[in-house]
Amino acid sequence: MANTVLAQPRITGTVTDASDGSPVPYASIIIKGAQTTIATDANGSYTFNNVPENAVLIFSSIGYKTIEIPVDKRTRIDVSLSQESVGLEELMVVAYGTVQKGSYSGSATQIKQDKFKDVPVVSFEQAIVGAVPGVQITQRSGQPGALPEIRVRGFGSFNAAPEGNNNMNDPLYVIDGVPATSGDWGSDNISISSMNFLNPGDIESVTILKDAAAASLYGSRASNGVILITTKTGKKGKPVSSFRANVGLSYFAMNNYPLATEEETEILLRESYTNYGNDNPVSWQPYGSLDTYVNEMVEKYFPSKKSEYIYVDWEKELFRIGVSQNYEYSISGGGDNSKIFASLAYNDEKGVNVIEYLKRITATINADAKIGKHLTIGGSVQFSNQNQSGHQDGAAKDNPFYLWKVHLTSRWPFQYASDGSYWMGSYNGGSQRNPVSQFDLQINDAKQLRMILKGWAELRISDNLKIKTIISNDYLHVHDRFGWLYGHVNFTAYGNGYMSDRYRFVNKLVSSTVANFNKSFDNHHISAMAGWEAEQEHFLYTRVGMVDFTNFGATQSALATTLDEAYTYVADANLLSAVSNLNYDYDSRYYLSASFRRDGSSRLSHKNRWGSFWSVSGSWKLSNELFMSNINWINDLRIRGSYGTSGTLPSKRYGYMAVFDYNTYGTEGAGYPDNLANSDLTWEKNKNWNIAFDARLFDRLDLTAEYYNKLTTDLLLDATVPSTTGFTSALTNIGSMVNRGIELAFNVDIIKKRGMTLSFGANWSSLYNEILALSEEGEQIVSRPWIRKAGYSYVQYYTKEYYGSDPQTGTPLYYSNKLLADGTRDRTLVTRSEASSAILEGMTAIPKGFGGFNASFTWQSLSVSMAWSYKYGHYIWDNGVDDMETDGYNSYANIAASQVGRWQQAGDNTYLPRRIAGNTGGGYYDSSRALKKGDYLRLKNLTVSYTLPIKAQRFLHLSNARIYLAGTNLLTFTGLNFDPEVRADGYYSFSFPALRTVTLGIEISL
Repeated sequence: MANTVLAQPRITGTVTDASDGSPVPYASIIIKGAQTTIATDANGSYTFNNVPENAVLIFSSIGYKTIEIPVDKRTRIDVSLSQESVGLEELMVVAYGTVQKGSYSGSATQIKQDKFKDVPVVSFEQAIVGAVPGVQITQRSGQPGALPEIRVRGFGSFNAAPEGNNNMNDPLYVIDGVPATSGDWGSDNISISSMNFLNPGDIESVTILKDAAAASLYGSRASNGVILITTKTGKKGKPVSSFRANVGLSYFAMNNYPLATEEETEILLRESYTNYGNDNPVSWQPYGSLDTYVNEMVEKYFPSKKSEYIYVDWEKELFRIGVSQNYEYSISGGGDNSKIFASLAYNDEKGVNVIEYLKRITATINADAKIGKHLTIGGSVQFSNQNQSGHQDGAAKDNPFYLWKVHLTSRWPFQYASDGSYWMGSYNGGSQRNPVSQFDLQINDAKQLRMILKGWAELRISDNLKIKTIISNDYLHVHDRFGWLYGHVNFTAYGNGYMSDRYRFVNKLVSSTVANFNKSFDNHHISAMAGWEAEQEHFLYTRVGMVDFTNFGATQSALATTLDEAYTYVADANLLSAVSNLNYDYDSRYYLSASFRRDGSSRLSHKNRWGSFWSVSGSWKLSNELFMSNINWINDLRIRGSYGTSGTLPSKRYGYMAVFDYNTYGTEGAGYPDNLANSDLTWEKNKNWNIAFDARLFDRLDLTAEYYNKLTTDLLLDATVPSTTGFTSALTNIGSMVNRGIELAFNVDIIKKRGMTLSFGANWSSLYNEILALSEEGEQIVSRPWIRKAGYSYVQYYTKEYYGSDPQTGTPLYYSNKLLADGTRDRTLVTRSEASSAILEGMTAIPKGFGGFNASFTWQSLSVSMAWSYKYGHYIWDNGVDDMETDGYNSYANIAASQVGRWQQAGDNTYLPRRIAGNTGGGYYDSSRALKKGDYLRLKNLTVSYTLPIKAQRFLHLSNARIYLAGTNLLTFTGLNFDPEVRADGYYSFSFPALRTVTLGIEISL
């Protein structure tokens, strides 16, 4: 008997992308029929030892078609992998699992990390503005660490928000399958985003769930959408170390509130008092002449510059070029049985005002290991320690932006010329002072400590059945301080010095166990999921305010001698849930899905504690039908639809029961009822249906079109109750609201060839919002500047309607809008005092359209990408009108540049009226003068990068090396005189504007 011994050669080669020749890192190579597996390195190269000469090698990688190649006695095998059809077949993270996008019937958008990894931001939300159809994202403040606002398909609630923060209508955040604490946990003095703990560089993908089929598995917390964040995990292959560093420069993205020049300001002021004197001769008679009167008024309100003072450009004194630095290190690797990813990052951001800063350190470890053939265990640690400092936003005397634009005129002295000391007077009679000398004497800072610990185990019982258990502890500690130290102009406002400390502790424990079943037979495929989830949340809030410091250099409240205010409270909330999901498809053509969740919440009374939430959905993949088989230019085509329910819990943990508050009554302690009990209190309910179609054409063009209707019932409102109860209102489930809209998106690969690619994408969305019912028939809730009334938008403006000026007299004219007997409004032009406030039809904060578009280009080692966002057809309430566009009412304040275009003589056809001192009919008092069209187009992100060629990387023993230049908010086109990115409700009042940032960075991998 003869034995044939086959040689065991060494095989080398490279694996590249068939479309452009670029390397495919970490591709898997397996000997068919054997257990031996290796992976390519970061350059796509591999070496496979001891390969039988008659073996067959299997090459595979995520996103590429798997191929088999016989060795056939060769020692070098180079392979080109073709990409799988993207678009509808893309793998996407969804609720409690992952699916192929082409088999998913819900409405969800996934954004992968490569779309935002170079954008110079602290939090990922800022990097995806305009990228997701139906989602509006705005940065409410340009201060470091401020919370972005996210609205998914409109407004879902009036009242419901997590207790402890005021982020009503915000979506639920889920990190690696676990609901996370989110929102703004700061005070009115400083915004503290709890999501800043997550370094954008640690994120693998972000998926936003928008309809019921996508979100109903999160039940009572899903009405406002769900954001799923998947963090990076270890990759199989040799360890890869990566280092990223960047430095950026920032300043205001646009010229906010242009002001009249010094010369124009004096002319306008003289005109105001000249007109006033002509109308009221008695005012100037004590001065002897009108000219003398005008001169004295101008000197009083806009005093001439004196030689003993130094005057400055306030912008240069208050602001600087902001500087940010970011450093990240990560390592990833693993073998057949274990993988690990770890990262460490440091961020240091100095804002454009000297008291603004943010310093953050984050660390992440994510690991998993196989224990035998059936059990896999894993765990992760996410840690963040953040320190930030800032100032109040809005029309506050501690807001340098507000002071600069409104109060600090060019005639306000800065220093004494004799010794350079600061001039701390105030010629306007108010409490505003030179803020430059105060920056070091004010404390407005916050510390945020965040840690999420997670462990999980997955038992694979068979090829078709697995069970996974997760336990997670999410810990958040926030401490913010506000105080005035010795020497501050407000030092004696409450005593000798003031310091307030606020502590917030949130501890959320989540545990879940789910079983997944997956089975295919013939042309049928079925998958099912069932399990439970339990959540326990503990919230502790402590507030201490102290005054009277015996040591004027002290900065801690414990060193003060007099208690101003102190209290603490504890609140707990529990949620127990059963979850399930069933999916079926036939022959990859017909898809059906159903989900069910039952939630029990401690926020509700026993009789309403449990609620059920469900969804059904289906889709038809036409492109897989026989009658479509000869249409080669259609790669994928399907229609889908869904209907389902979700909910929103009351914001207060004990809102359904009568609770007592405790305080002092005279000199004794006393308890008193704090709210009226309502055992009928229940969830806000959301009924959502969605229809859509998706297509991929010519293997280049992806199209999606969707229409949705979201009905919210049992709105939580403060309904009027008889005063005999001891209260005037009580939280009640009554009222309803609808949001509906259209979403369109497309992406096209214009150029796809070796060494060069060019792609373009765009999306557009519309939104219609209407209140259907309130607590009583015909009820209307006026909340400046909006009105809430059935038949109108949640953000419908309500005020007096300004017409313009009388061409002959310059008098400001308004529409009467008096309600007539026939139900119409009188459109006669009258003075302001004769005009009535009214609903301004068509003037809301809801845009007629919003979205974004993007483009990317690569050529050899060079790549360029950009993303734009836009919004149009909406109105913004500019609260700055009553400060700087008063038509003469306010003589002390700065004057907006637009005021130069006022009425001056008979025959002038101008929008702005005649200027007159103390003008009671102009812009100072609320009217539609404050409503401005909010249309804008903004270049949100632009990145240019260069990657070192492969040969150079190999020579330097690197697996990757690139340099990039990135910018945010680089160009803005708008008719507004302030930054157009404002809150979704349209209200703007001197929030710190958005910044333009330019960043230079490097990335190196070993």
